[in-house]
Amino acid sequence: MTESPMDRARSACEALCATYAAMADASRADDFAALFAPDGVFDRMGTELVGRDAIRAIIAGRPPGTWSRHVNSNVRISVAADGRSATGTCDLAMERGIAGDPKVEQLRGAYTDQYVLTGEGWRFRRRAFRLAD
Repeated sequence: MTESPMDRARSACEALCATYAAMADASRADDFAALFAPDGVFDRMGTELVGRDAIRAIIAGRPPGTWSRHVNSNVRISVAADGRSATGTCDLAMERGIAGDPKVEQLRGAYTDQYVLTGEGWRFRRRAFRLAD
C-alpha cells in the first residue's frame, strides 16, 4: 500500500516530535536546534526563544550531568491542503535531574506545534509548551 503525500507529511511531523525528544534527552544541542526552521520559535511556558542559536542554548546551557527523559503521547497532526505546513499537538510526560542527585523532577504538559516543509525537510515553525493544569 502506497502512502499518500498527506500521510507522508503526517508521518514526518510525528517523527520530528520523536526526534525532538531524543535529541533533548541526548543533550545534542546542534541537532536539537536544527529541528526548527532557521527563524523558528520555541515558546517555553511564555518565554519565546527565536532562531536556532537561542533554541540551541537551552540544551547547550544545561548544567553538567543534567539528564532528561521525554515521553510523548497522543500526537495529533493536521496537514494543510497545500501539503507544505501542518499543525499539531503532543502530550508530554518528562522526568529530569542531575546525575548523582536522587531528586527527580516530573513534568506533565502539552506542546502545540506549527510545522513547515523546508529545503531541509519538515521543521518546527513554532513549538509552544505549557504545563498541564
